[in-house]
Amino acid sequence: MTDETNQIARRTEAREIVVCDPFAPDTFHADPQAVIASMQSRKTLRAAQYDALGDLAAAPLDAVKALAKAVADDDKTLLDYEKRLNAALLDLSGFKAVIVQMKGAKANIDQLSVRGKFREIIGACKARIEAEEPPEPMNTFIVRMTCTGKALGKIRKAAEKLGVDDFCWRKAQSDKAVRQIAAWFEENAEG
Repeated sequence: MTDETNQIARRTEAREIVVCDPFAPDTFHADPQAVIASMQSRKTLRAAQYDALGDLAAAPLDAVKALAKAVADDDKTLLDYEKRLNAALLDLSGFKAVIVQMKGAKANIDQLSVRGKFREIIGACKARIEAEEPPEPMNTFIVRMTCTGKALGKIRKAAEKLGVDDFCWRKAQSDKAVRQIAAWFEENAEG
């Protein structure tokens, strides 16, 4: 592949914009419907392969893993394609400067851009408004739940992000402890 065919979008000598096929990077299309047809064709292929597996619980694990990897690779290809296509078309159009002024060149809003200034003003106003609101009262809640260790870790992280103080948990160590906890909840729980 040459550098020219490596590009996702380009102008032809006739000044027509062409874009590469997401699943055949050496093939360029001038008609958006051709690109859409390529993507729909890949979707149809993967859906047919999925349907061919039948009941996933009974399908060979290697076949399920292979399909999952192929579909994940296709999804990653399209995600990358989407990001690159937007940037390439903006570059070709000459209107990238407009986007930069609105949002900034990076994913985060540039403070020198128009939206950056808007966000700065909104943030300052919001902080002032929130300073006048009385703080929400803190209460102690006791929660009983059955979950995996992984889920507990995610719940703990979410609680920390929300500013929860004194988050603690204990695993029951015996059937007697489980019965005591269950009895306490029967007497005191609301939900």
